[in-house]
Amino acid sequence: MWQRQLHEAWHNGKRTIGHMWNHAVKWAGQIDHAMNVGKRVFGALHPAIEDLGGSHVNRAVMQGFGKFDQAKHDVLGMHNNVEAQLHRLRRAAPEIGL
Repeated sequence: MWQRQLHEAWHNGKRTIGHMWNHAVKWAGQIDHAMNVGKRVFGALHPAIEDLGGSHVNRAVMQGFGKFDQAKHDVLGMHNNVEAQLHRLRRAAPEIGL
């Protein structure tokens, strides 16, 4: 009786975490796509902004893109660590069904 409840709780928890992970990855991909579009638009507008005397605006935008790239690098590093840990867990205990 309690073993079945434990099994169901494990299964539901694993499914919930998986859904949350998939949604987070999709959301992050959409943000990354939007930033890439923003970079291309900014690249096209950069000369016009510079001509209008907006060099401080250009610097601020470029710093923002740089910070985004650094944050993306950090997140991808954490993602790689999570994937490595998951791989180790799957190899060490295949019976838990990760």
